[in-house]
Amino acid sequence: MEFFKILMYVLIGIIIILFVIIKIYNDIKTCSLKINSVESVIDEVLRNKYESILKIVSIIKQEDEKNKDFDNLEDIKESNISSFELSRTLSDAELKIFEYKNDSKISKNKDFNDLWYKIDNLNIKLQAEEKYYNENTTLYNNLISRFPSKLFAIIMKFKERKYFDGKDMNDKNIKDFKI
Repeated sequence: MEFFKILMYVLIGIIIILFVIIKIYNDIKTCSLKINSVESVIDEVLRNKYESILKIVSIIKQEDEKNKDFDNLEDIKESNISSFELSRTLSDAELKIFEYKNDSKISKNKDFNDLWYKIDNLNIKLQAEEKYYNENTTLYNNLISRFPSKLFAIIMKFKERKYFDGKDMNDKNIKDFKI
């Protein structure tokens, strides 16, 4: 009788441990899936923003044929850069476009204004998606760095993820903290 009692406690303990492991795994996978999902949305928004910026650049070049400020933008499609780098590159291009926006000829161009409005809306969506990405990255990184889920993360080879801005909080490189 005593043997069955001990066996039952052991089985209950094993079942509880299995439920804890399943819960940890599901929490980590849920965060990972959310991050992967929002990455695809961010990529889509960045592609739309890139295409809109290219259209604005063509309008600018119609007005100012000698303009060389945006020559590197068309090469981005063939380059192999991360979403972080693409976002920064597009933001830099956006700042240059803003300078041209103050030009009276371009500011009166309906297509230019429509595209600028579209880029503003894409920026709003991009900021929301980046925030969602970074929130879930924080949850994920916290999950895989705390006991007992850290043990499970080591076994399953889960790695820490970077925040959308591309900053690596664990390295000594301060140049990635670009404003």
